[in-house]
Amino acid sequence: MISFESFTPAAGIPIYLQIISHIQRGIAAGTVTDGEEMPSRRVLSALLGINPNTAQKAYRMLEEEGLIESRAGAKSYIRVT
Repeated sequence: MISFESFTPAAGIPIYLQIISHIQRGIAAGTVTDGEEMPSRRVLSALLGINPNTAQKAYRMLEEEGLIESRAGAKSYIRVT
């Protein structure tokens, strides 16, 4: 599962964009790999102390970019092509 232990929010930048950037940097660095499991939206919101809607927005945008694959009622996974 992808770790968010090193995630530190920066002031002035929306959290959902910071989450997306965190994933993108991990993929570029090779620390996040294809098929790796994402935490659930609820777990991520609890870990980061953010609104679940913010986590949902980040996941939706990651899906639109093709970086994660999600199915209703199932886990989300990184998809690197």
